[in-house]
Amino acid sequence: MRLARWPAVLIGFGFIVALLFSAWRIEGAIDTDIISLLPADTHDAVLAAAVTRANDVASNRVAFAIEGGDAVTRRTALAELSDALTATGHFRAADTDGETLWRWFFAHRASLLCPADRARLEAGEGKVIADEALRQWYAPSLVGMGGLLKSDPFLLTNRLLGCLLPGSLARAAPSAEILSGSIASSVFRIDVQDGIGSAVANWRTTWEPQGLVLSRGGAVFHAAHGAAQARIEMSVIGGVTLVAILLLYWLMFRSLRAPVLALLMVVYALVTGLAVTLLVFGGIHVMALVFGAALIGMVVDYTTYYLVTGIGDVQTGRAERRARLFKPLTLGMLTSIGAFAALLAFPVPAFRQVAVFGMSGLFAAWLGTLWLVPLIEGGRMTTGPGAAWIARHAGRYLARTPGALWRVGAVLAVVAILALGWRFGGILDDVRGLQSPSSVLAAEEARLRELTGFAPSSAFILVRGNSAGETARHEEELLASLSPEDRDAVILAPSRIDPSPEARARDTDLLQRRLFVPFLPGLTAELGSGSPDAYADAESGDAALPALIASLRGETGGTHWSLLPVSRTVAVPSQGGGDAQFVDPADLYSALFGEYRRLATLGVAAACFMTGLMLLVIYREVSALRVLLPALLAVLATPAIVMLLGLPFSFFSAMGLFLVVGAGVDYAIFQREHPDENGKWTRVGIVLAALMTCISVGLLGLSSVLPVRSFGVTVAVGIFVSLALSPLARGRRAGASSGEEIAS
Repeated sequence: MRLARWPAVLIGFGFIVALLFSAWRIEGAIDTDIISLLPADTHDAVLAAAVTRANDVASNRVAFAIEGGDAVTRRTALAELSDALTATGHFRAADTDGETLWRWFFAHRASLLCPADRARLEAGEGKVIADEALRQWYAPSLVGMGGLLKSDPFLLTNRLLGCLLPGSLARAAPSAEILSGSIASSVFRIDVQDGIGSAVANWRTTWEPQGLVLSRGGAVFHAAHGAAQARIEMSVIGGVTLVAILLLYWLMFRSLRAPVLALLMVVYALVTGLAVTLLVFGGIHVMALVFGAALIGMVVDYTTYYLVTGIGDVQTGRAERRARLFKPLTLGMLTSIGAFAALLAFPVPAFRQVAVFGMSGLFAAWLGTLWLVPLIEGGRMTTGPGAAWIARHAGRYLARTPGALWRVGAVLAVVAILALGWRFGGILDDVRGLQSPSSVLAAEEARLRELTGFAPSSAFILVRGNSAGETARHEEELLASLSPEDRDAVILAPSRIDPSPEARARDTDLLQRRLFVPFLPGLTAELGSGSPDAYADAESGDAALPALIASLRGETGGTHWSLLPVSRTVAVPSQGGGDAQFVDPADLYSALFGEYRRLATLGVAAACFMTGLMLLVIYREVSALRVLLPALLAVLATPAIVMLLGLPFSFFSAMGLFLVVGAGVDYAIFQREHPDENGKWTRVGIVLAALMTCISVGLLGLSSVLPVRSFGVTVAVGIFVSLALSPLARGRRAGASSGEEIAS
């Protein structure tokens, strides 16, 4: 019997179309915003935009402290560091924002007030401001600034600069030189990390031998550390995985064609899954992309199942081999698609994307395995020593049909493991526990905080309004309602620098009545210069809103909002400040991960339920549920075993269980469909598939990144347990074909 070639031609054409479509749509289509993981009916677009902005502002801040040596050496080294960082094109020193701020304060000097000066004027103590200005004019520091005599004799611009800006790095460090600024580009870009890191490394090479010590602070350094660590780990893990898979395939088939075929099927399935997801949703969340890539293990399994039909003593043609594989592979594909389809029931866009990606990718792998691989295989594989060894040893265990006592014992063992795991294990949702920061960077940031008070915080108060002016007014009402301690925790309030029209009008009137009219003539007379109309045209200047303030404001879907960065948790009163809320992104992300851990766990349960329904529909007998038993027990036991190994149960662990369900049911179906002696090489295929999955995904357990390690270990443990329990699915006599069950 010859195989028709037209299905393979259609598959090849479909792959080219999917590849071109994905390449066309992928740019800008990957969503990395964790807030968009919220259910569609509860997604808060304003909150999402505010968290993204707050993270950008906080993560882009950097600071350096130089200690050691003498003051002259430190200042020289500081200037060289600033120049080197600026030369990268990614660093902007805080000093460069000074001119913009000064222009803004100068343009609005007759309508802005420090809180302390406002209190003085309201108390009728405007003479204090006038006397302070007079003393400053006679101080040596103002020599050469005579131009301000005509435009700002009260030196209000300088007063605003001194009281309205955040004091984050203003605290002097007498034994150190401080450099602060921001990263102008995303700190997660590799070129930015490399440029800043190279500048710092070159500076250290020059100045550390001279006794200087540098402390750094900022997200860019943590991102660079994580990227470097990931590159090393992926190189090592990827290299070990590649060598192990090539060696395993050689031992099984004595051919390198096998891994090439498997790789081809992986690329075909992933590209198809990506294209369908982009077509349906218009984009894809990075989480869906990552977990969709876990299909690699199942796709490799499909290819392996076909390849093992060509080894052994019985010589059969390609059509016969495909016919032997068709039913169990089709059943495995349908049940796995049913498991992924369960995710469609959840109102979570990313979960639905994982479902569509998985369903379309598995269907593509099924098509390719049955109609493309047979035509491009290039001949039968040779039975290698590894395949022969598995057939003699592991195959004997998998060929046994357990009795009732064995099944009861397996269930009791799983219950015992489950109890021990949940008794001594733990659950982790806190994103701070998912990270592994560098101890060197942590020490440097602690020293920097000790010297300057620099402590980057992404926590903020979010204030909303229907217009920019209303938002500023709500912000002012909020500040007035805070306790003095909480008000001090506000690092920067945009409304203090760009207030609402109402507040600006009040301050303008207060300055005019309590300062300019009673004290300006006397001050100009005392100084012998200046004009009684010095502040008459103060608001006529065209000054741009400083970037520092503009970055804390935004508009989303017609709602205006502003951010008030805070140094700690702040109790936002229920009254006052309009629609305001305290937001700590770390707590928000942790709550999200907790919710999605619960949803993912329910999704796994739903996947098992859907798989059971499909088995009943396909086989039309209750005994078919025996096929689900190995995967079900593996899903129950795996989290407990992983927790006993010291890894807490998290969202990433729960997502790994989806792969366990799909692969475990596949193993069980092959056991049920080929229970006789002729199924010896099928059982070899099951073992090989399990080994491939454990290698390709399980080796991620070597990673130092906890989410990656949890996912890898969960999959490896779950696959092993599923394989070990797969004989539970066997329920027919060797050689039987009618489904007759063995008496226990």
